[in-house]
Amino acid sequence: MITSRKWVFALLIGLSNIASAAGLSTAPVTQSNDDQVFTAEGVVEAIKGSVIAPQVSGSITLLSVKVGDHVKAGQLLARIDTRMANQQALTNQAQVAAAQAQLSAARSEYERKHRLFEKQYISQAALERSESDFKTAEAQAKAQLAQTGMAGVQTGLHTINAPYAGIIAEVMAEMGDMAMPGKPLFAIYEPNGYRLVVNVPQSKIAYLKHDAAIKVLIPAAKENERSLMSTQITLFPTADPISNMVMLRLTLPLKLTSVAPGMFARAMLPVEGLKGQSQIYIPAKAVIKRSELMAVYVVDKQGNPHLRQVRLGRKVGDNIEVFAGLLAGEIVALDPIAAANFK
Repeated sequence: MITSRKWVFALLIGLSNIASAAGLSTAPVTQSNDDQVFTAEGVVEAIKGSVIAPQVSGSITLLSVKVGDHVKAGQLLARIDTRMANQQALTNQAQVAAAQAQLSAARSEYERKHRLFEKQYISQAALERSESDFKTAEAQAKAQLAQTGMAGVQTGLHTINAPYAGIIAEVMAEMGDMAMPGKPLFAIYEPNGYRLVVNVPQSKIAYLKHDAAIKVLIPAAKENERSLMSTQITLFPTADPISNMVMLRLTLPLKLTSVAPGMFARAMLPVEGLKGQSQIYIPAKAVIKRSELMAVYVVDKQGNPHLRQVRLGRKVGDNIEVFAGLLAGEIVALDPIAAANFK
């Protein structure tokens, strides 16, 4: 006595043989009965990346790197003409000298008034006014000296250096451009570590298997780095209020040579407990597209193909997910052209 599953499998083989005998190559609509996998698409990003901006204004007189260059920590990236900052420093120094002169005059006047007060030549009020003038001049001199000290520090910030060893990802300025504080000049990243960032629907988060290794596919990478495994997962605690998606970060293995930030990748996220939500798949080559219509040829019990519209999901390998239009166990023609001409 065979089980129901074996009986269904035998029936599917029989139907496939009928269609094949009639001259059509077919395949059954398959259903995932084991632990399911949700495919999420995203991009690779560097774990350590920075945007470099100057702290002074000035004209860019040197750009010593270009996009793709490998740089060492502390390597010169750009030089900024700081003559405007130097002129400001000279102005500040003159203001400090004036403030110091005022302070010296106020101190001398206060000391003179203090001697006169001791001889009772002036009143207490006159002495207090002199003391107030002296303290005001002293405070102004200290403030001006502090400001000049800050300007003196800024005049030394005329070069831009690499904060660490890495690769220049972007150069956002040209020779002769005006550098401004906070305006980015370079983007740099460290190529030793990458991660994949994907967005997952909120409805799937509760079913993720957090203790399982996740397969990551990077189509543009070299063959030996195209399929990777990630075991370190970071799930963001908040969701996007517009898309209702939650961000997920997957740390990739170290020392990848053909992977770079911005590459497209897929994460095969294991899920469990999705009762009544089993995914079904068909071979991707069975799909025919006519204008905006996505359809397949479904082969009936008599071996005759019939065109049926379907709604499809993500492509997984050679197969494609079916959201609507087919049931598990149905038979589809693998060659839509042959099915269209079938008699």
